Amino acid sequence: MHRRTLLVASLGITMALTAAFTDAWTDAARVQPAPLPGRVVDLVAGDFYFRSPDTIPAGLTTFRLRSENGGHAAWILRIPPGHDVRELVAPAHAGKPPAWARNLGGPGFPPEGATVNATMVLEPGEYAVLCYVASPSSKGKPHHQLGMFRRLVVAPAPRTPGALPKADVVVTMVDHAYRLSSPIRPGRRVVRVVNAGTALHEFKLLRLKPGRTAQESFAWKPESGTPAPDVEVATIATLSPGGEATTTIDFAAGEYTIFCVPQEKHGMRHALRVAASGAAGS
Repeated sequence: MHRRTLLVASLGITMALTAAFTDAWTDAARVQPAPLPGRVVDLVAGDFYFRSPDTIPAGLTTFRLRSENGGHAAWILRIPPGHDVRELVAPAHAGKPPAWARNLGGPGFPPEGATVNATMVLEPGEYAVLCYVASPSSKGKPHHQLGMFRRLVVAPAPRTPGALPKADVVVTMVDHAYRLSSPIRPGRRVVRVVNAGTALHEFKLLRLKPGRTAQESFAWKPESGTPAPDVEVATIATLSPGGEATTTIDFAAGEYTIFCVPQEKHGMRHALRVAASGAAGS
């Protein structure tokens, strides 16, 4: 399902410049210059499991995902009355959320040693945390069918639910392109991702390694046997049409690419420059 997971490490090819860049990027990603919005709920992922709370209070919530091994994403689904989590993991619903469940998206593919996040306002009710990723380690099966799912109860809370933070930039996903409301500057930025298309769309952000180009990023395939020209930064898992999600990302100045893996065959990708103050961005 995702062409950029579990692959670079398996190549066994390391260059000093790449290692230095990756270490510096990971160190930067660990820095938390300001608190994440709302109540922070930590999710830990691995082959093939989630560790997470069973119950959390309603309101403004940021899910923060860390992976112990493997490439994973955490879809948050609202389960309506009359349904339960067992239906979500049935073979009939393998690979994507069913129409009766509300797909809230979620954080995906954290860089090694770092985290990614997604912020949302949760109403009381029953939810599920699932991983729909399919990978070589799962022999092509969606990870949730190997046990990578959790039921989550959101309990009523006495306090005001809270509101989503103001977005610094809105990324609108259409069929099949990305539209940014404004340039992105270095620093911690709140990004709202909106699916205004008619299909499932994903926001997958990668930063180019020094000396590499967006065209190289667009063209690279895992089966090439060469090191990737980019590194994972953050992902918002596929959103259903009309869905939206919010994430907080620490941007360094540099060149980036954005992908929608499910729609990459339609050319859904975008080159992004995060320019220092006073320089032109895109």
